[in-house]
Amino acid sequence: MKLTVIEGLQSEIFVPITPPPVFTPFTKELKDCTVAFVTAAGVHLKSQKPFNLAGDFTFREIPGDTPSSELMVTHGGYDNTDVNRDINCMFPIDRLRELAAEGFIKAIAPVNIGFMGGGGNVKKFQEETGPAIAEILKKEGVDVAVLTAG
Repeated sequence: MKLTVIEGLQSEIFVPITPPPVFTPFTKELKDCTVAFVTAAGVHLKSQKPFNLAGDFTFREIPGDTPSSELMVTHGGYDNTDVNRDINCMFPIDRLRELAAEGFIKAIAPVNIGFMGGGGNVKKFQEETGPAIAEILKKEGVDVAVLTAG
């Protein structure tokens, strides 16, 4: 693949340099796994406080048994119209329920996570928000976290 480079062209959006990923071998079969969604799409319960569109490092816990009709998005980085009509296009919780019902996965995690991605203080996310999310998922016995973007 050949990349096109235009000298002097610069994004108006801050794009942080991220560290290389940490690889963890996957040793279980999916049918034996509890799966959680972790989304940067700004998904939360309609009853929860919306995200601050000017920048927000908080996250929302989304119970695994929440009906999709009780979920919504607040995110300043993209048009939320379609996702608020059908949350499954960004946070496919109903499809995950179908996979659990078919035995393809063991279960949906008791807690899923929504936050508002889109830049900002990456160090704060790496050192505070990310580890807090990981601790919750670990405590809830999550084997697999499926990440979705916004």
